[in-house]
Amino acid sequence: MTITVQTILDHLIEPVGLLPSTVDTLKSGRSDAQVRKIAVMFMTTYASIKEAVELGADLIITHEPTYYNHMDEGNWLAGDLVYEQKRKFIEESGVAIFRLHDYVHSYEPDGILIGMLKALEWEALADPADRNMLRLPDGEKYSVRSIVAHLKSKLGIEHMLVVGDLEQPVSNMGLLPGASGGRSHIQFLGSRDIDLLIVGETSEWETNEYVRDAVDMGLAKALIITGHQKSEEAGMQTVVNQLRSSFPELQVEFIENSLAVQRI
Repeated sequence: MTITVQTILDHLIEPVGLLPSTVDTLKSGRSDAQVRKIAVMFMTTYASIKEAVELGADLIITHEPTYYNHMDEGNWLAGDLVYEQKRKFIEESGVAIFRLHDYVHSYEPDGILIGMLKALEWEALADPADRNMLRLPDGEKYSVRSIVAHLKSKLGIEHMLVVGDLEQPVSNMGLLPGASGGRSHIQFLGSRDIDLLIVGETSEWETNEYVRDAVDMGLAKALIITGHQKSEEAGMQTVVNQLRSSFPELQVEFIENSLAVQRI
């Protein structure tokens, strides 16, 4: 049986069912094209697309957009040198690109969250009723500093941002990968008994300032900001494992993105 781009898309969509409104669409290529090799990545950077093409990938599955905005709209970039060169390379390569954002987050449980818990070896800590809530084992001492060290070790992060006291004890944590927004972060912190919230990305004048106010009021609250990419990238291994299991005849490669920002 010939496996096409549409075969793969149908498989990825099937656990949720077709969403009436989604950014998860085919960004380039043909749905009827044959697939022999798939490249999975967090972000379709120019370098990562080139790597996938050099590997012979027929289909790229990306979690985040290709053209620098959530909807992948390109009209506002028409004539821009970077946009036009990237678009031209993709078109000439013939590679198909599918964005898998809304569907993988809609899996039960959330595919990105499960992948991150697995990478962090925190699956057993997650509350089955609310997997964004993590309860640390009784009798063992944890601090914000020790959690930072664990994140650095497991995710390969050299630096991250912290609001609060590094020596603050931690018993209950929240994990919100990605960039769900200040309101989501603040409501999560305010509605749950947690000492520490770990997120991917914030608007600094929202979540950060809420936690700083909490600390100044004498409340035991802290925030760790890992960076968006490192908070979700390992979650795409969920997709790699799913495809390898369902399509053993295909080659499925995971391409890790280089970090866009260096802290010096």
